[in-house]
Amino acid sequence: MDFAVHYSAPAAALLEAGEIAVDRFKCPAWPDLVTLVQAQYPLYIHFPLRVGRGTGAIDTETKESPDWNTIDLLLAQTGTPFVNVHLEPAVHEHPGIPITSDDPAHVEALTDALVRDVRDVVARYGAEQVIAENVPNGQDTPQIAFTPAVIRRVVEETGCGFLFDVSHARRAARALGMDVETYIAHLPVTRTREIHITGIQMFDAHWARLLADAGLDASVIAHFAGRWQDHLPFTEADWAFAAWAMDQVHRNAWGEPWVVALEYGGVGRLWETITDEEVLRAQVPRLARLVKGNAPAAS
Repeated sequence: MDFAVHYSAPAAALLEAGEIAVDRFKCPAWPDLVTLVQAQYPLYIHFPLRVGRGTGAIDTETKESPDWNTIDLLLAQTGTPFVNVHLEPAVHEHPGIPITSDDPAHVEALTDALVRDVRDVVARYGAEQVIAENVPNGQDTPQIAFTPAVIRRVVEETGCGFLFDVSHARRAARALGMDVETYIAHLPVTRTREIHITGIQMFDAHWARLLADAGLDASVIAHFAGRWQDHLPFTEADWAFAAWAMDQVHRNAWGEPWVVALEYGGVGRLWETITDEEVLRAQVPRLARLVKGNAPAAS
């Protein structure tokens, strides 16, 4: 089981200095960046593919149908073992389904759209090479899409693997008013092939001010303001949850992931602004010990 962290310039500098140790970096599917990072470090790619409109996957960066040839080239270039998709239908794609609906007819319609889109990707790559990621509560995602029953049905009916984002699960459970361990117990955890984990904090005035001082657009700040947000540094509550989650992995209660990725820091103006070298220096080794199974969370 590998341990990865989002690629960022500070993380690369700490790795080069021997202050952190990771098995590989997790990178976006940006060909120029991939070539640059791969020249020095092992990496794998996380693809920006969203499913759930019912007419095929969409690239969330281009807002168009995916360029499958580029994806094929990146898979071959990097040896990335899976093509990931995000289970994330948008409200505007299903105008007859309110964001908070739990109507059984709406559940069937959204589940069918998700299954059809995932099956299209499976038809190209095979079920063993496709993993579906659970999404958190989004501002434009019907809550049906992040209920455990729907996620389980999509994974089971398409035969794909589960990319288990445990921080997304915590946010989704909060949105649905469920206990997080109960929520997770109903996910297809035995089909886990990859795990993502981060800290979760309220995106309060501190974070808004940080982005504003860096010149980020007010609309970007408004998107995050006042919500529980992942991809942030761990708090002590996050460490307690991480210890529990890694215990589930080590006890074989969940499927064994090929990689556990810390989704803190990154590239692009937003995530470069949030990335703090001191956070990486302190938190990457601590999480690595939990992932590798040789230290308690309090260490």
